[in-house]
Amino acid sequence: MSHLPIPLAVVYAGLGGTLLALCVATATNKWSLRVFVLLALRLAIGWHFLFEGLYKVQSHNTGPTETNRPFTSEPYFKVAPGPIGAMMRKQFSDPGKEIDEKLTPPEAMSTEVFAKLQNPQQAERCPPAVAAKFDANEVLERVKAAIAAEVKAAPGEAKKAEEKAVKAAKEAETEALRAADARGWSDADKAAIKKDTEKAVAKAKADAEKLVADAKALGEAVDATAAKRVQAAKAAFARWVYGVDKRDCKMKGITGDVPLSAPERIEFVNWLKTVAKAADERRAPSLGVGTGTDNKRVSEFRMDAVTAESDLARDANAFIAELQKELNGGKDVTEEPVTSRGQQMDQFTIWFLVGVGACLMFGLFTRVACLAAAGFLVMTYLAHPAFPWYPLPPNTEGNPVFVNKNVIECIALLALSLYPTGRWLGLDAIVLRPFSKYNPDGGEAT
Repeated sequence: MSHLPIPLAVVYAGLGGTLLALCVATATNKWSLRVFVLLALRLAIGWHFLFEGLYKVQSHNTGPTETNRPFTSEPYFKVAPGPIGAMMRKQFSDPGKEIDEKLTPPEAMSTEVFAKLQNPQQAERCPPAVAAKFDANEVLERVKAAIAAEVKAAPGEAKKAEEKAVKAAKEAETEALRAADARGWSDADKAAIKKDTEKAVAKAKADAEKLVADAKALGEAVDATAAKRVQAAKAAFARWVYGVDKRDCKMKGITGDVPLSAPERIEFVNWLKTVAKAADERRAPSLGVGTGTDNKRVSEFRMDAVTAESDLARDANAFIAELQKELNGGKDVTEEPVTSRGQQMDQFTIWFLVGVGACLMFGLFTRVACLAAAGFLVMTYLAHPAFPWYPLPPNTEGNPVFVNKNVIECIALLALSLYPTGRWLGLDAIVLRPFSKYNPDGGEAT
């Protein structure tokens, strides 16, 4: 209970007060068993919703730790096979859309033909969604800043390189002269050794001067240089998209990295989708009647397809980030995080659970709260239906066939919405008093 955002003593006090209020409300209604059962059902469901929401609030307040993970429904929807499963997954991310935008070649062309194109022509065929990321003004400004940093650091780097080369040449000369003395070489041979050292030192100084000169020229042509680097980044991504270059990736069942191009990975994803669809179709005529092994296998096929598609979209974004890092002089580019609809939906879900639970507990707008909670459970069921041809949802108890706990709780809430339980026990007796009638014979508000 330590995970609750309220003291444990308050929880026990609330539970005791709830039981006492239940007994008082039942006594007020002439010890009606119907009133007792319906109120107990409403309070139990309200307690469940309220503390489920409070736990999720606490998970976000605590933040990520070794023992805590902030609540997110993404893993739940990631494997959801139901009618709204795919739609809910897209609220967090749409890997299929990302793949279409970032990995679809703008012009149909074979790998062999594309490989023969010049760098500028390859860059022109970078997918527009990716090219726009590199052509953005802030990207060009970062490239120019990186070039300016290189120019500024060039003299110092040239000096270090020169000193290192001269030191190595002097050390080589010392070793060579020591060996010459040991072997009794002539003065002419020793002079030749010293002459070689002088050449090495002269070359080191010339290389340093060239490095400084190149940096100066780079600074004078910063716009053109920035454009060329951006062009090279777009060409590098396009070569992966058209299948010329390959990048290492992880594949299920294979140890180590596997080099694959974007077309090869897209083909693999499509193959997994075909296998998953075929497996579903084989079970469709029998409505899922089969062994647990069959169900598990189909679930794994579906999950493999979803994971492979998500991994491909993630790796495409990682490649873009890698190229941006190179353009930024080796420094990571931090972009403003974008809150997805799924994350917004999670926040709404958290406070929806708290609000509905509190309304059911305190009997405020009870019928509306019952209908809202029932609608929420319907959406949950449609994401993970208890159909025999679908895999069981995560953390499922038993083996429900069509009817699971969500269905039972939903029906109970719909039944509660037909009775004025908020007037028997709750704030509805005050808020809705002007709209209620009282039956003196039955002793129950209607």
